[in-house]
Amino acid sequence: MTGSRRTERWTARARVAARGLAARMRQIVTTEPGAGPDAGAEARARAGADEARRLRGGVAKQAQLVGYLDAFGLEADTRASLARLWDAIEPVGADAIAAVVEAELGAAPAALFARWEESPLAAASLGQVHGAADADGAEYAVKVQYPGVADALRDDVAAAGLVRALAGTALGAHLPDDAVAALRAALLREVDYDAEADAMERTAAAFAGDERALIPAVDRRRSSGRVLTMERVRGLTLLEAAEAVEPVRAAAAAAILHFAWAGPLAHGLVHGDPNPGNYLVLPGPPVRVAFLDHGCSARLDPATRDAERATWRALLDRDPFAAAERFRQGLHGLGMIPSARAFGEPTYQAWEHLVTAPIRAAGAFHFSPAYAADLVAATRRAVGTELVRTPGPVVLLWRQRLGVAAVLGLLDVAIDARAIIGCALGAAPAPRSTDVPSLGHTH
Repeated sequence: MTGSRRTERWTARARVAARGLAARMRQIVTTEPGAGPDAGAEARARAGADEARRLRGGVAKQAQLVGYLDAFGLEADTRASLARLWDAIEPVGADAIAAVVEAELGAAPAALFARWEESPLAAASLGQVHGAADADGAEYAVKVQYPGVADALRDDVAAAGLVRALAGTALGAHLPDDAVAALRAALLREVDYDAEADAMERTAAAFAGDERALIPAVDRRRSSGRVLTMERVRGLTLLEAAEAVEPVRAAAAAAILHFAWAGPLAHGLVHGDPNPGNYLVLPGPPVRVAFLDHGCSARLDPATRDAERATWRALLDRDPFAAAERFRQGLHGLGMIPSARAFGEPTYQAWEHLVTAPIRAAGAFHFSPAYAADLVAATRRAVGTELVRTPGPVVLLWRQRLGVAAVLGLLDVAIDARAIIGCALGAAPAPRSTDVPSLGHTH
């Protein structure tokens, strides 16, 4: 990367990253009720989103995170500006994209496909997706990496501050060094499309025959390190699904929650980028969700997966007091609770209450925007006071969990989370006791 380009990106990060867009979002969403909107902050947030859309790379990734983890309560125009970052980054011209395809695959797009759509279907932080088809009518979505974006991302994530921001504003400020290293490695894998193809095939094999989750098939003959050709899936975007009737929203939410928990706990696979632009909802019947982007993926080591399973399975215990004790022991064993003193702290208790509420609920749990906002805020407080930490082996898991809660908040629907997570754990949900120790409010 040239010196001038590096200077531009560092200048932009100063405006958009740790003390820029995310900080302004925190200011907006924590304003006291009745104080009224801060028009200046909203305008700066929209300007920051526009700059991130132009620069792509890690800068855009941070703004994407803010757009779904911290955007509840923002004005509609600001939310819309941030939402465009999910799949409508400023695209690259057709000639530059064709040059990448030819350099990677040895032929121009027109020679590789009977039909090639020069206008992209979507443009994300690292690459854009083009529609294509064979003469027999088979349709494809072809993801092509932006020229130079791999160098830009490597330069961006060399800064520990930006990596911490890319954990999400709730986790990042106090991210331990091993978690920074683990997240940096996961982010850098996103520019290796061969690795992403491997991750897609592993995930497709794990969910083969699943009626709720669809992983697009990869065409290896027309894929490489910077080009990824997949079967094309047509469906509703998450924002479109959020406007659908309640049964469709509920089925989509159930599929997303199932995938987020069965992936790591049943199969040891973590889908670490729950960006709302990475889902398509197929209204069916049956309703299915296609999971599109697998660049930020990881495999849990067996010891971490076993510890995670034991920790969450504890919450299925019929005795709520025994369940809470075993859950806390599990978190401590995973290195998430540095000291047992945390368990007596109201800040920790509020966080635990919100984290465990979906699986403790009798019947359907409402994943509302308020719940998502409260969970992110409670996590920020618990991590900020160092009562909770996210070490390297679990940082992608918690990045996923907070993101999925925000995604479900966009769908704003009630589902039986206890049954879904219990199924991911390989256990039938236990009958609920009404004698549940209360640690705070519910939604």
